[in-house]
Amino acid sequence: MPVSLIHASRPTGISAPRIIRRTARSCAVCGKTRCQDEKACRRAFGTTEWLECPACAGSGYDSTGFQLYCPDCGGAKVLEVEIVDASAVVE
Repeated sequence: MPVSLIHASRPTGISAPRIIRRTARSCAVCGKTRCQDEKACRRAFGTTEWLECPACAGSGYDSTGFQLYCPDCGGAKVLEVEIVDASAVVE
């Protein structure tokens, strides 16, 4: 094994990739870890249709192991359902 991989004091000239881990679950409505208006988010959550996140199967955790929480839903476990007008769909 090269010495540069064993000893951190000998730089290789290549910077290590930065790993970003979410440390808190995101709000399903606003997508932030700390809502600016919690009451509005709660109200919107109650009036919107939600679907279990297909990427994490509703667990909220990342299944690939690179992040703590799911990159699609941010740990919220659900995604907002978009209602498509059937008359607007072109076959």
